[in-house]
Amino acid sequence: MQLRKSYLLVLFFLIAVSATAQQLPQYTFFTYNYLQYNPAVTGATPCLELKLGYRQQWNGFPDAPKTAFANAHGKFGKTKFNFHGLGGIVESDDAGPLSYTMLHFAYAYHMRVARRYMLSSGISAGFLQYRVDYGSIILDNYDDPALNSAVTDFVLPQLNLGFWLYRGDRFYGLSMRHLTENKVDGLNGDTKLTRHYTFSAGRSIRLKDDLFFKPALLVNYVASSKMSLDVQALLEFREKFTIGLAARSGNGIGGIFKLGLFKYVTLAYSYDMTLSKIRYAGLHTHEIILGIRACAGADKYHVPCAAYD
Repeated sequence: MQLRKSYLLVLFFLIAVSATAQQLPQYTFFTYNYLQYNPAVTGATPCLELKLGYRQQWNGFPDAPKTAFANAHGKFGKTKFNFHGLGGIVESDDAGPLSYTMLHFAYAYHMRVARRYMLSSGISAGFLQYRVDYGSIILDNYDDPALNSAVTDFVLPQLNLGFWLYRGDRFYGLSMRHLTENKVDGLNGDTKLTRHYTFSAGRSIRLKDDLFFKPALLVNYVASSKMSLDVQALLEFREKFTIGLAARSGNGIGGIFKLGLFKYVTLAYSYDMTLSKIRYAGLHTHEIILGIRACAGADKYHVPCAAYD
């Protein structure tokens, strides 16, 4: 009975996407994974960086969302005050009958705009393969050939745009994803990918020589839905060990842990406890991210942002 109820929820969601397509994934440790939100971050690290991650949402809930991602980026064309960033982003999201795979290439240009501030503008472009498996929806006493088929659509071009203002101890970001609001063919109604707006900000505050307090927030808005707010409060020790708390409006709270395993390898883990009504079917959310940097030497022109690096 519980399984059938879950599919009825999914069917209700499918009806809802006749006007708009599914919301993009949200990540708990967004300051360690900001490139998934904003292409303007491309090239902001001191050297080539690779991130690999996996998120299991509402563990225990049938067909709960699962998200895997990878991104890599670096800088080139460096001068004293300006440089370019280039990278790639892959994301795969699976929520039972609904799933998609996204591939984007990202570019950003960073320039000095004040004595202590840098400003970057970035764009990412690519495609999204959207899939709906009607055959996996189980309903009692209902038989429709349309629900025994699957729909696959390649949506392109996909465009995201972002801006990022930063200095050594703070950053502010604004991004717009699904900029072109492409239509998804094969579904009933006027189904399209709705534009997502994200604003973020963070600071790094030195408490002692080797101890930093890092608060951050992320505001997401999608048309026809409520605005959501994510906040983080982190403590970082010697740039090697980070622990903190996270919260999302109307959803839950979580814990964050990050550890520098080797000189250029970092492992991060976050755990969310769901507080909304869905907690009765799936209470826990797990997220893990592996970060790898390939640094040949020091970059004398790099402007570090301790609130993000």
